Amino acid sequence: MKIPAMLSRLWQMADNGSADVTALESIGLILERPPSNGGYPDTPVNSVAFAYTGGDGVHYSWLVLPDRPVDLSPIVMTVPMGDTPNVIVGESFHDFLCLGSRSGYFSLEQISYQPEEAINALASQDFDPEIGDTERDFLQRLAKEFNLAPWSAPNQRLTVLREKYLPLLDIV
Repeated sequence: MKIPAMLSRLWQMADNGSADVTALESIGLILERPPSNGGYPDTPVNSVAFAYTGGDGVHYSWLVLPDRPVDLSPIVMTVPMGDTPNVIVGESFHDFLCLGSRSGYFSLEQISYQPEEAINALASQDFDPEIGDTERDFLQRLAKEFNLAPWSAPNQRLTVLREKYLPLLDIV
């Protein structure tokens, strides 16, 4: 599998200093090297995990589609203990990074547990008040590095992504 350029850049950031590794982990992006299937019963067979949040087995994967390069493939969040174990959280890697650009990526699992509250928090487009200054600074750095902007209408966007891509998940 060809590694998308944006993921390679995240790996480079992590390799350039332990502060970046710590910052990535604190915002819920523990990078998986090499990417592999998440390995949980609810993990789609046709997915490749590139990051974990560090809590309850939650992981982010590309949905592998035959007609798409991996850097333009949808991103599925698998929450093994969640009410909704699979949520499409981006139409591409960049789109996914935009979704968590104000809250970090650890809190996205709440879409599975408490969807209304999580989506309302994402819709505010402000930085999550629960995250610390270090995490906020790092999210701002990521936003600048990758040209990230939060989603303007997360509820509608998540609905469109669910309808478009959820039927394509191959769950054994």
